[in-house]
Amino acid sequence: MTFSCPHFDPYHDGCLRLKTDCVPGRPGCVLAGSVFAVPVEQRLREREEEKRRKAVGAWVKGDDLKPPTK
Repeated sequence: MTFSCPHFDPYHDGCLRLKTDCVPGRPGCVLAGSVFAVPVEQRLREREEEKRRKAVGAWVKGDDLKPPTK
């Protein structure tokens, strides 16, 4: 099953409604209460771990965590 969300920002892979990462089913999401193969809590935890790894990697490299400019 697929869906289309009017709040999804494809350019930033984020939620315009919640102004954060798009994780379908999270609290406040229009899909909250839906059943997913991977529970929303697990997907939120994995997303936060990924952010921490990126932040630590950037800190170790000396990057300033700013997105690349074109």
